[in-house]
This record gives sequence, C-alpha cells and structure tokens, in this order.
Amino acid sequence: MDRMSLQMRKNMTAIVEPYGLSHAHAIYLIALNLQDGQTMVSLSRFLDLDTANTTRVIKTLREKGFVYDDRKSESNKKFRIFLTDSGKALANLVMNRITELNNSYFANIPREDILNMRNTLIQVLNNMNLDLDDYMHSKYEDPFYTHLHLMPQVDGYESLSARAPSRSRDKE
Repeated sequence: MDRMSLQMRKNMTAIVEPYGLSHAHAIYLIALNLQDGQTMVSLSRFLDLDTANTTRVIKTLREKGFVYDDRKSESNKKFRIFLTDSGKALANLVMNRITELNNSYFANIPREDILNMRNTLIQVLNNMNLDLDDYMHSKYEDPFYTHLHLMPQVDGYESLSARAPSRSRDKE
C-alpha cells in the first residue's frame, strides 16, 4: 500500500510540477474545488491534516495566485480561502487527470472485485483506527475521506455505507 501511495503522490506531483507545486498542493486544490470557501481550520479538518501544514500550503498557493481569502485586513484571524479562476482551472485539470489515472488503475478489473476490495479496505481501516466511525460521522462538514460510505455495499460485507447516513440526507 505504501508503494501504491508513493506512486499516486508521484503522479499527482507530475501533474502540478510545471506550476512549481507538489502533490501536497494538489490535495488542497482538490479539496477547495470540492468545497470552496473554507476556513483554514475547516480545510485542515476536511483533509484531516495539521493546520500548520495547511498554513504553509495555502501561503504558497496564495503567492502563486491559485487561492485568495476574504480578509478585510491582514490582522483578521478568521477568513475563508477560495480558488482563483486559475486555481479552479488547475484543480479541474488535477481532478480530471487523477480520475483518468484512477480509472486506468482499475482497468479490466470486474466491478464486483473493486467493491469487494473497497469493503475489505474499510474493514482494515476499522481494525486499524477505532475512531474511523467517529470520523465518518464527525461533526465536521463533509470530511474529505467520507466518500467511502457513498459507494454501494456488496452483499455479505458490512461496510460504513450500511451504517453511515448520507451527508446530503443529513442536510435536508
């Protein structure tokens, strides 16, 4: 899994490298494309990453003109981060290329095998992290990784999809 994760980060870096960015920056672009206008704290929670990391990454993205914030003055402590037009374009490029890559990784693998693997991975995550259910049902708005529960459950596997209410239903 580490090798797959490393390769995926390398692929993501290759997409944004021409812009002077790395996979760490790409992840934030994707997160803001999914839910623009987050505070630094909500963005950190959305990605389940440290706020110090978020501060560094957003500073770089701001300097390169990919994000801006709605501060009225530099002394404001609470503000929301937004993608600029060039940030949205780059985020869309990253998301499209990552989708193409992800689809290529699963080429010629039957859907049932993919769903079985997904359910197995959720079970492994549950075994590794006793707080996964709490995270999936956290008070934070739409945590980045909660998309796991949106895929259909395969018969015979208990997964988070069976227990987790849809975020869209929660908001209705």
